[in-house]
Amino acid sequence: MADRFYSMVLGESQPHQVTEGASTSSEAIELRINDTVYSRKAEVLNAVEGILNYLKVKENNPIS
Repeated sequence: MADRFYSMVLGESQPHQVTEGASTSSEAIELRINDTVYSRKAEVLNAVEGILNYLKVKENNPIS
């Protein structure tokens, strides 16, 4: 089984700046999605939105 990695350099925010690959690019911000669930795109997007909402609402300290 393989995973998909989506990475961005810290400070970037545009879709064309996302790096997609089969392995980590070791960028500051990275999301790994197991390929066994990727076929359910709506569920993956829902989970990513949940993570984003968590960071907006619950995370008050810089991640270190």
